[in-house]
Amino acid sequence: MTQTSHIPTLAFRPVDLDAHLDVCLRFRIDAFICAFGSAEPFLQSAGGAEGYADWLREKDTNLPGCLVHVWRDGEIVGQIEMGRLASDVSIGYVNLFYLVPEQRGQGLGTLLEAYAWSFLSGQGCESLRLTAARDNLPAWVFYQHNGWQDLGPREHKPGAHLLHKEADDDAAGSPLVINPDDYLETEFGREFTAERNRRAWELAYALLNDELSKARRGAHVYLVMGVQGAGKSRWVSENLGRLGHRAIVFDAALPARRHREKLLAVTREHAVPVIGIFVKASLELALLRNARRSPDKRVPEDALKSVFGLLEPPTEDEGFIWVQTIEQQASLPVTLQTPRLNLVAPDVGLAQKLADALNASYELHRDFLVWSKPHWTLEDTQESLERASADFSMPVAEKRYFLLKRDDDQPLVGCIGVRPAVDPADGFEIGYWVSEVHANRGFMKEALAALVSRLSGHRLRLTASSANIPSQKLAEAAGFEHVQTLANARVSGRHGVCDTVVYQRDAR
Repeated sequence: MTQTSHIPTLAFRPVDLDAHLDVCLRFRIDAFICAFGSAEPFLQSAGGAEGYADWLREKDTNLPGCLVHVWRDGEIVGQIEMGRLASDVSIGYVNLFYLVPEQRGQGLGTLLEAYAWSFLSGQGCESLRLTAARDNLPAWVFYQHNGWQDLGPREHKPGAHLLHKEADDDAAGSPLVINPDDYLETEFGREFTAERNRRAWELAYALLNDELSKARRGAHVYLVMGVQGAGKSRWVSENLGRLGHRAIVFDAALPARRHREKLLAVTREHAVPVIGIFVKASLELALLRNARRSPDKRVPEDALKSVFGLLEPPTEDEGFIWVQTIEQQASLPVTLQTPRLNLVAPDVGLAQKLADALNASYELHRDFLVWSKPHWTLEDTQESLERASADFSMPVAEKRYFLLKRDDDQPLVGCIGVRPAVDPADGFEIGYWVSEVHANRGFMKEALAALVSRLSGHRLRLTASSANIPSQKLAEAAGFEHVQTLANARVSGRHGVCDTVVYQRDAR
């Protein structure tokens, strides 16, 4: 295929329910007809079309981005609906994969699955599930060929089976990975010269061109880019099993738009779609990881800094069908220490201490913490700590540290939590509370300083009620600046309607 051939534009975009609710309904009805031979099961379900519209709006509110339309040449040709299992948030659930009849059988199904993995893995999901009808033979064959496991019939849904896929379940094999650095390897380690580097890139592009020339339907390219030391190759190795055997992964820095033009030109020539994966890390983190490499793989510090200065985040208008930013976060340990405190990860063994601290602090908390209540049972705090413990190991969930005073009996002083922001560029959001008996003694200032120091390479945000003067002073003492006031954003029983004061601390 030549450069002048017509190549359809393909894009994955969040659903605009105000403009395209009718499209969603039409696609849902056709999906039921394909699966069950009739739309009656859908139209006669609880709420029917109106209930479906309400369900879509609720999903879109609770998990923004979970509803997606596939666009081709300016028309909507497909739809994805997805979420997480309430019983196990590490499992993503795909409610709908759909393509209009004219687009079926062209390999787009692999891209729909790739997008679901991309979005849901970003929500901390490690596996996927969906329901498929055995009578929908084309869909069933697709799932069987792409490594989905049949868990058996769904209860009360004749002909419908539950399918499951782990990240490493692609029975057809792993994708090809192309990395120019691999051509620098010798039996004595990696040897770099300007001429060897030029030749390495020539060979990498030649291999890409050759593989694309014989690619089958559904082939697609992942361009994994970012500064050296950001974690590109690590991301590839950790995600290889979910990218699909029809994918080709190109792992290289390519920091600026002009550096990516050649690869995108090669893929355009073969009409193969490209997904952009931008692995983003602070300069501090990249330098630290680079320093830990073996000497032959270590990039000169000046060269790394130069590449970092050239970074331009990829955008869809370059030719990517979608772009995913992977924010490489500073690793948070299970424990942190300050002169007077141990900050520890959630442990159900803290349940009694947590209940005692919360119950003794209701009068302090009830004006500013919406979750406060007059009495916490031991069962309440055990359940809370179990959820917090599960969240601590998930990359997108809140990580809570419980503050224990470094005394013999280690009383629980309070809690401080850090959650990745919805937009990775916004870094982390921090929240905290202190027990009443330990308030105004500088403990939270000490804990907050330790956490801020650990996350110094990231933007940090926190909020406080306009009536909570001590919390505002604490934020300012930790180097946060007041950036916004949200008028009338919260209500306190004692203080009435209050503003929310937003504080921010930029990466340093």
